[in-house]
Amino acid sequence: MNKREIPKKLFLLSALTGCLLLIGAIVFAADGGYVGSEKCKECHAELAKAFSTNIHAKAGAYGVKDAGCESCHGAAGGHVASGDKSSIINPSKVDYEAASAACLKCHTKDKGQMFWHGSIHEGQGLSCVACHKVHGGNDKLLAKKNESDLCFTCHADVRADMFKRSKHPMRDSSSPTTEGKMTCSSCHNAHGAKGEKLIDAKSFNDKCYECHSEKKAPLLWEHSPVKEDCLTCHSSHGSSNDKMLVTKVPRLCQECHMQGRHQTGTLGTNSVFAFSRGCLNCHPMVHGSNNPSGPVLQR
Repeated sequence: MNKREIPKKLFLLSALTGCLLLIGAIVFAADGGYVGSEKCKECHAELAKAFSTNIHAKAGAYGVKDAGCESCHGAAGGHVASGDKSSIINPSKVDYEAASAACLKCHTKDKGQMFWHGSIHEGQGLSCVACHKVHGGNDKLLAKKNESDLCFTCHADVRADMFKRSKHPMRDSSSPTTEGKMTCSSCHNAHGAKGEKLIDAKSFNDKCYECHSEKKAPLLWEHSPVKEDCLTCHSSHGSSNDKMLVTKVPRLCQECHMQGRHQTGTLGTNSVFAFSRGCLNCHPMVHGSNNPSGPVLQR
């Protein structure tokens, strides 16, 4: 063999190999293979720019290394080759189970999402993209700037309570200033919880005690409704009455204390129910008392 022909044959072999690899890549892409995020940016520059600054971009791709966009949208080869929108996964346009499945590939180890399956929100047919804006948004990738306003989209009755004069210091549009310290997630876990009403605690009382620890026992004399459930007397989202009470005092007290105990009659007949004769005038320690005089909740 002529020595001059060897480099020529090697060149032809290399060129042929390159062509075969290129053809294979094209066929692989057209058949649904991964093409990489850079290819997606050619058409979706604005979405790619928004995505590049959020927590998902910082966390890196899941599954196929450096897939990026395709971590959630699936292999984009077929979509790139045909331009057909139906050939790629759009979480906002598939059923809620398929939409959430893309997110749950990664978000299963976090205890905040461990009760999603079987939760009230999943049961209502909601998916992750119903509340989250994956390509951008704030630190929690919410679809709206404010967390509470997002919840109020569905929970209009709660929104109405939040505008009442006695309420928690919420950080939402109902707050006259930006001094609010709480959001809905301060008490609720929207992704599911063991307790009722998506309360992120073992019970309503345990959640309330996280802030109102001074109302927690042990006390020498306890008030049964306090021990059983704070919501017996209080409206958690807001009230037109003082102290977020469900009913004004003394009517609230009289729901349980229908029989008077003032045996001397010094206050007159039926005086317990008289206008402006407040129970709290004599029994102010409604959450419990350490007064040695007895279980009448005096100071």
